Amino acid sequence: MKDGLKPTVLVVDDEESICKVLGRFLKQQMRLSCDTFSDPEEALRTFDRGRYSAAIVDVRMPELDGLELMTMLHKEDPHLPVIVLTALDDWETAVNAMRLGAFNFINKPFSAEQVESVLAHALEQHKLNSELREKKADVPNVHIIGKSAAIRRVLDLIKRVSPTDSTVLVTGESGTGKELVARAIHLGSPRRHNAFVAVNCGAFPDSLLESELFGHVKGAFTSAVSDKTGMFEVANKGTFFLDEIGETSQMIQVKLLRVLETHEVRPVGATKARKVDTRVIAATNRNLEEEVEKGNFRYDLFYRLNVIPIHLPPLRERRDDIPLLVGYFVSRYAERTGRNLSAANISPEAWEIIEGYSWPGNVRELENVVNRAFTLMEGDRIKAEDL
Repeated sequence: MKDGLKPTVLVVDDEESICKVLGRFLKQQMRLSCDTFSDPEEALRTFDRGRYSAAIVDVRMPELDGLELMTMLHKEDPHLPVIVLTALDDWETAVNAMRLGAFNFINKPFSAEQVESVLAHALEQHKLNSELREKKADVPNVHIIGKSAAIRRVLDLIKRVSPTDSTVLVTGESGTGKELVARAIHLGSPRRHNAFVAVNCGAFPDSLLESELFGHVKGAFTSAVSDKTGMFEVANKGTFFLDEIGETSQMIQVKLLRVLETHEVRPVGATKARKVDTRVIAATNRNLEEEVEKGNFRYDLFYRLNVIPIHLPPLRERRDDIPLLVGYFVSRYAERTGRNLSAANISPEAWEIIEGYSWPGNVRELENVVNRAFTLMEGDRIKAEDL
């Protein structure tokens, strides 16, 4: 997929009604491009390698079995994430599809939330894999900008821990780039061709977070109208990034500890646990050792997570990196907007403010300020008052 273009999704289902429903949802709700086929053989004949970022394929089709179609699509494009549609009670076929290389499966009847969640992660994986193939460089360092001693230590840790399966705890203030570290570790690991899944634990109440992490079965609670695959299972064979882990309740912490110890998840309402092979990277802006002493965070979970600690320093402690970061954000903004801009468009007075400011919001705040200043600038220079 070329920069600036919408991802295009291939949908193949012999039921035209399913094609119409999915096509309308992907285009109107997810703002994606979409090609739908009720004839799998036609989909295969017209398949254009490089056109699609993901595919959704029904398993049971009379003309051509969905698993056979998936295998043929992978011969044409080995990097295409394929999501299979299966019957609700056809667990064996779903498992077989995963073994044959499916990215994930969705049970019929499906919900909009289920399609959006699984497809979003498939598209994310495709994007990351494309970046990995195009860069052909030291991928873990691609988006982590800096030359300061503190950042060099972080980059060295990333390089050393990436090839392992060790659990990592990334700490640092909000806006320091904890998710970038997690992505760099994933891209430098043997799991890089599988999913990278990120969940902000602070964004959900307990009841929803439990379902998001571990999934649920139909009927587990009032609004559970269908099965939902938890993010631990979506990240199977890949990496699961648990952001703001310090915001979780004791109940969720107990369940997380069990997953780390047994490598099994039990969806809400299920009677059987399911095996998962998922690397966990957690992050927090809290001091978890202090939270353990206060009784807010379980000490056993803390030590399970804190196998490899990586601390990201605040921007005020790595001021040498500010000019590099500004230059990077300006070039990215210029590329996105098609404008001929560089750090030379910033006046000396504005530079003095940028380099002297404490940046309590860290790198995220710096990026926002740069983008806003260049968006609202008058003339060809960013002046002190523009900040």
